[in-house]
Amino acid sequence: MQLPSYDGDLYADEVIRDPYPVYAQLRALGPVVWLSRHGVYALPRYAEVASVLRQPRRFVSSRGVSLNERTNRMLVGSTLNSDPPEHDRTRSVTAEPLLPGALEAIAPRIRRAADTLVADLAQRGRFDAVADFAQFLPVTIVAELVGLPEEGRQKMLTWASATFNLFGPENERARASFDDLRDLKAFLDEYGRPEKLKPGGWAARIFEVGAERGIPFETCAQLMRDYINPSLDTTISATGQAIRFFADAPEQWALVRERPELIPNAVEEVVRLASPIRAFTRYVAEDSEIAGVPVPAGARVMVMYASANRDERKFADPDRFDVTRDVHDHLGFGSGVHMCMGMHLARLEIVSLLQSLARRVKTIALDGEPVVAMNNTIRAYAALPVV
Repeated sequence: MQLPSYDGDLYADEVIRDPYPVYAQLRALGPVVWLSRHGVYALPRYAEVASVLRQPRRFVSSRGVSLNERTNRMLVGSTLNSDPPEHDRTRSVTAEPLLPGALEAIAPRIRRAADTLVADLAQRGRFDAVADFAQFLPVTIVAELVGLPEEGRQKMLTWASATFNLFGPENERARASFDDLRDLKAFLDEYGRPEKLKPGGWAARIFEVGAERGIPFETCAQLMRDYINPSLDTTISATGQAIRFFADAPEQWALVRERPELIPNAVEEVVRLASPIRAFTRYVAEDSEIAGVPVPAGARVMVMYASANRDERKFADPDRFDVTRDVHDHLGFGSGVHMCMGMHLARLEIVSLLQSLARRVKTIALDGEPVVAMNNTIRAYAALPVV
């Protein structure tokens, strides 16, 4: 079987602005495509991405999940950049406050905050669905629950965006983000200790539970990244894109207003279609075969969540937004041992916002040209004016 090749740059500005034609081209080329510019085997179809994510010992994360080795060297050992059993040990510490049972205690607070926000925005009529809407819960309520000092809360969005830029190739965007990552490391070095954190916050809890489970103090300080990086941009991305999807498909908004019980499923469809994380890589630990294609040990494969979630072999009419679609096995939250740790919190936030909107807002329409955020890994809007 001849391996098809693609010579374009998946991280060029024009691809970031509109990646979907390129994803369709890659899927048409085959289940495994060699990206000559990036030196990686791309997996653009659903079946291969799902399969690789379920084989963490063969396709490992402990050698980093970035496309560039400089970032991988910096982040190895974090929960995202680790493998079982160490991954399970550290993830169990940071994930516990984010499990459904634990979230029940804060759910009323999230819903009240969402309702207050939506009441204000509905009265205003015009607003930015990113700055005024999508960012609100992550940068206020969630940031407070994490319990960072004020110096950290003000920079969480900057650090999160920079980290996701670094998961791509070492292009201009990534190089510009290394200083922000060094700033994050300096913050963790200075404030990564219980006495500098809000008592009772999720970050302070890491040190309490970590000590009980024999996790070194230095590791606990670095585990604070689990709350800083993934908890913001991914949820903000999906929330903003949800508004765009409903603005473009008013019949779908009318349907969830008529049948609000569809809102949780609508959120899953949003995450499928939005796929906030475009792709990560995995290091190939042993000679392998993917869809009949030999992939040597030492290579990297790119798991393309955003392309897989629009694979016509898996989803009928995949580019259409359909809140009634059976979408239980989408890959927007990942799959396998590295499935998104914060997915239950993200669901709670987005469902709460859409429920409040559905009670108050009859129509959603664009009020200007959306601006795509130029990030190597996160698919999101920088600005989304709506009325």
